[in-house]
Amino acid sequence: MRVKPCSVNGIEFDALISESRSLTAEAPEYAVESGFSVSDNISIKPMVVEITANLTNTPVTWLDSHGTGRVETVVAQLENLYFSRQLVTVVTSTDTYRNMAITSLSVPKDTENMTSRDIRMTLKEITVVSSQTTTIPASYVRGGDTGANAGTSGTGNRNSSGSGAASGGTGSGKSESEDKASILYNFLNN
Repeated sequence: MRVKPCSVNGIEFDALISESRSLTAEAPEYAVESGFSVSDNISIKPMVVEITANLTNTPVTWLDSHGTGRVETVVAQLENLYFSRQLVTVVTSTDTYRNMAITSLSVPKDTENMTSRDIRMTLKEITVVSSQTTTIPASYVRGGDTGANAGTSGTGNRNSSGSGAASGGTGSGKSESEDKASILYNFLNN
């Protein structure tokens, strides 16, 4: 069984020269009280993978699969992946990285050897989540033990006659200047 070469979204390279995986986390910089778990305050950052892969027009083992004159074609395909901003899958001989965004692509040209390129890429993992919706039972819409409607709260101004708030509260008979403390909770300055 032949080992498949490194690939990015199915684009195969001739050799994987280097592969580096970086795992980082942001830890709190402030003092934490003893006895409490700090795991909720440690933020794990997305994984970053850096690879350098060789691409050549004259591969030793894969020539029958690719043919000659493919370096510029593959470079154009990689640049299209970069500019399209689509997520890619990277497969190496030991690992598979899914949902990766190409954040850096370097394609150096060597004037001495125009048939081969060492392509360097930096890829960052994108966390993909899915949302779900649910129906909230009517019992949660009601307040208290009685299940009666909890009512509404208004923020309108009270009128000066004390006949009630503009949005439906009860009046206190005090003037408008005396009612400015809190309209929401009927808390008045004495």
